[in-house]
Amino acid sequence: MEPTGHDPMEVLAETPGAAELLGLAVAAEPPRGLRAEILAAATSARAPGRPAEAPEPMAPAEAFARTLDDLRTVVASVTPADATQPAVEGWTVAGLLGHLTAIDEHFGAVLGWWPEPALLTNEHDHLAMTLDAVRTAEAVPFDEVRLRWTTVADRVTDRLASLDGRLAERVEFHGFDFSIRSLLIARTFEAWTHGEDICRALGRPVLVPEESRLSLMTAAAVGALPIGMLLTGREPRGRSVRIVLTGAGGGAWVQSLEPAGLAGEPDLTIVADAVEFCRVAAKRRHPAEIDVTVVGDHDLASEVLGAAAVFAA
Repeated sequence: MEPTGHDPMEVLAETPGAAELLGLAVAAEPPRGLRAEILAAATSARAPGRPAEAPEPMAPAEAFARTLDDLRTVVASVTPADATQPAVEGWTVAGLLGHLTAIDEHFGAVLGWWPEPALLTNEHDHLAMTLDAVRTAEAVPFDEVRLRWTTVADRVTDRLASLDGRLAERVEFHGFDFSIRSLLIARTFEAWTHGEDICRALGRPVLVPEESRLSLMTAAAVGALPIGMLLTGREPRGRSVRIVLTGAGGGAWVQSLEPAGLAGEPDLTIVADAVEFCRVAAKRRHPAEIDVTVVGDHDLASEVLGAAAVFAA
């Protein structure tokens, strides 16, 4: 039938036989394995990577700066009563802000921006090294806590642009050897995660990063899977996985599960929402709590999703 330019409903009304068939059609049960076949065909139709129309991932220093800006917005709205609400790790909102202050001060000292503010203990333990700061923050007026974190965050933000020429430089942070680029992404994950922690503690909507910042985070979360497999004692033995993250900031990757390994034919495909995958990476969602489609080896998928939590904050 040639197109007429008529309204679709008018065309349908002129063909009562077709309309009757549409109204009486009975849905047939799809063949077994059809979903897997469609997913396999879709993911093999184009090379892995970001969607063609997606913006370039944001530069790491800008991503951390914008995440600190989001956190400033959240922190500015916290009242003294809000500050006493439980957040994470048994800490109140005020205690969590004390933790962030200590980490930001240590971050600046590692980069050579200022001396370490105090003699550190448990430097390799991200949580234990800040316990004194947490206890202090929970014991003093919240306006004092907020002012101290804001001052340190402003000092960090003012210096972030100076890192553009240092991204490949290596530094030690919590006992791990990081490139500055990777460290900035890890700090972006932490600031974003704790911003969400505060919002959830106070029953407020979370702030979702813009697409280009999220693209940086999702690519890093997928790329860190071999490290996660190593840290969780898994032995992937040359295996690879196809990760498909849906929604803004998502994409498709074929990722080797061995550190420094070359990606080969994927042993399975995992499909999940981009933001929820980042929450799994930040250990704020258990893999069982998010909607995941697995095509292939389900046991390996459980290992991969368990290993994703390398940005735990």
